[in-house]
Amino acid sequence: MRWVRCPSCGRASAVNEINVVSPAAKFGHDVQGLPETVAQAYDEARRCTEVNAHTACEMMCRKILMHIAVDKGAKDDLTFAGYVDYLQDNHYVTPSMKPWVDVIRKHGNIAVHDLPHTDRDRAIGTLTFTEHLLRNVYEMEHLAKQFAPSTTPAPSP
Repeated sequence: MRWVRCPSCGRASAVNEINVVSPAAKFGHDVQGLPETVAQAYDEARRCTEVNAHTACEMMCRKILMHIAVDKGAKDDLTFAGYVDYLQDNHYVTPSMKPWVDVIRKHGNIAVHDLPHTDRDRAIGTLTFTEHLLRNVYEMEHLAKQFAPSTTPAPSP
């Protein structure tokens, strides 16, 4: 066992005899414009990948669907299916997004309701789809506000 320091964040990690780093790097990328509750849930899902908690990662991705729905106006007492329907009915999930958002839902359901643990590849796939959903729902709107031309007319000479 040897100790190393991450050149990006400065945190210490251990490397075992077969070169497995623990904790591993947090998977995924930051997403701009997230409300606090969604940001916390997304960060938790990403931190799960650091410690190989792949089932927990998928459970958090499932929960993120619920957080998005409530943030966008759904009542906070719906069933999980109700939250997913809300996102679709209110066009936060478009028809072209539905197949990969369904992957988040299905993998999250397996993580919550079935006994076998989730492997790393499936969790990373689920987290990747979740990141892209967050980019579509939040980051693009955030960037549009940031870079949209001003609607204030220029003063006349």
